Amino acid sequence: MDLKVASLNVRGLGNKEKRRETFNWLRSKRFSIYLLQETHCTNNFMQQWTSEWGYQALFSCCTSNKAGVGILFNNNFTFQILKTYIDPLGRLICDIRTNGIYLTIANLYAPNDDNKSFFTNFFDHLRDFKGDDVIIGGDFNLVLDVEKDKKGGLAKTHKQSASVVHDALTEFDLVDIWRTFNPDGRRYTWRRKTPEIHCQLDFFLVSQSIATITQTVDIVPGYKTDHSMITLIISLHSNQRKNGFWKLNTSLLSDEDYVKLIKSTIHQTKTCYVNDPTVSLALLWEMIKLKVRESSLSYSGMKQKKVNRIQEEIEKEIAKLETELSSAGKIVSEILSIMEALEGKREALEELVEHRTKGAILRSKIVWYNEGEKNTKYFLILEKRHFKQGTVSQLKNSDQEFVFPD
Repeated sequence: MDLKVASLNVRGLGNKEKRRETFNWLRSKRFSIYLLQETHCTNNFMQQWTSEWGYQALFSCCTSNKAGVGILFNNNFTFQILKTYIDPLGRLICDIRTNGIYLTIANLYAPNDDNKSFFTNFFDHLRDFKGDDVIIGGDFNLVLDVEKDKKGGLAKTHKQSASVVHDALTEFDLVDIWRTFNPDGRRYTWRRKTPEIHCQLDFFLVSQSIATITQTVDIVPGYKTDHSMITLIISLHSNQRKNGFWKLNTSLLSDEDYVKLIKSTIHQTKTCYVNDPTVSLALLWEMIKLKVRESSLSYSGMKQKKVNRIQEEIEKEIAKLETELSSAGKIVSEILSIMEALEGKREALEELVEHRTKGAILRSKIVWYNEGEKNTKYFLILEKRHFKQGTVSQLKNSDQEFVFPD
């Protein structure tokens, strides 16, 4: 099993349409866990938002429409939440168990000032969690390396807050996983047009032992936000969860090509079986439904692949333009040209996601995924993370392929 984690500052989900589109866009990415910042969720709407997401979720809510963080769990992996810490200041920590592994997952949205106590308090609470490994993601509102993680503006960051974070890297055996994989890379997750500033404010801090099982770490375009999404994929080496029950996407009924296909399928099935004396009307009806299902699955798969391909191409173009903008010189016309093209691609992405969202509202009931109804006891971890650093988790054979214990 690959555990896929994504983190994104969504810049407010109070608007129902934007929230629905964002949730649908996130589902299409098929990550296991989403860490969201600046959600603007309030206590009164927490249950509604969880229902709209459709799976298990945790929210750190405020009394007003500001700040807030959330962790959305997908139903494509098996997990159990063991312990949580939630506060209204933008900090959310939980211990989960998945595939027999205990992980501490943390999400934070730091204030936009040099608030040392915010981080001190966060790491104080983190000490109470006992996961084998730690994954911290979020919008830290600071850069760890002013030279590499910032372009434009003043060459400084929140010094006191950054000092607390750097101390925590040593205490908790953490690394900036993107920087580990890209020691000299210059990519940014937040941008401002006037004055032009680029910063890598969003990143993952993970246990050093996770670095050995990390497949990819990336920065990809976000949706309706001025932040990019950061992604992390690690190998947990378990069997993948199988597909659930199929349901007809009723938006296909407005697709003329699909309607023609189904009419043709029904006609061919009737022609094939109607004169067969061994096939009753009831059995014929079942055969028609079976063939309609087969045709629908085939058509839906083909159409989904086409839409996914278009979306991937647009997102790649956005990522390319963002990179070009980050490395652009001071020629105003060049910058304006790139920004204009970038705006056009973002509008195209939004239009595509909006269309997919309208066609994706299929459920008459919200599907809840809850594991953990049984009584389970969380045993104290006997081996510390320092010991895990000396564990060989994978080997590369002569064919340059990674071999895992299982």
